[in-house]
Formats: sequence, C-alpha cells, structure tokens
Amino acid sequence: MKPVAFFPDPFRKGDNILVLCECYSWEDTSYQRLLPANSNFRAFAKLVFDAVDDEKPWYGIEQEYTILENKNRFNIRPYGWPKQGYPGN
Repeated sequence: MKPVAFFPDPFRKGDNILVLCECYSWEDTSYQRLLPANSNFRAFAKLVFDAVDDEKPWYGIEQEYTILENKNRFNIRPYGWPKQGYPGN
C-alpha cells in the first residue's frame, strides 16, 4: 500500500488523519518494481488524467466508505442503523 492523500479526520478530530492509499504488488521475486494491483483503479485513472493535463475531467473517482459502530466485539453494525434492524429483516 502506498499513501496518496492525507486529510484531517472529521470524526475523531484532533491530530487524527484519514489516509487514502493505492495497492501495489511486486512484479517478480527480485522485488525491484511495483505494479498496480488489479483492483487499483486510481493508478490507472491517474495515467489517463496525467496524459491530458490541459483537459478537465467531467467525472471524478468514486469512493465509498462504511463507518462501523462497535459497542462490543459481538455487536458491530453500520453507524446509525436501528438497534432492532430495519422493518422486514
């Protein structure tokens, strides 16, 4: 993993930060060259964006996050979900 951007953590505040990373894997067992992992779409998109530096993209890279609430190790659920679950579940 390689960090690519740092942001102040809006949830924990203070000196805490959020770090966006890209995933890489070694090309071979010589460990001389890193290649973007198959799931590392940020690296592939950056190549395209950098190739046309004078253009402005019409879209951005979407990233989704889930914030989990951890009351104890047996009670983990997405933050803000009702304690009894949603109707019909």
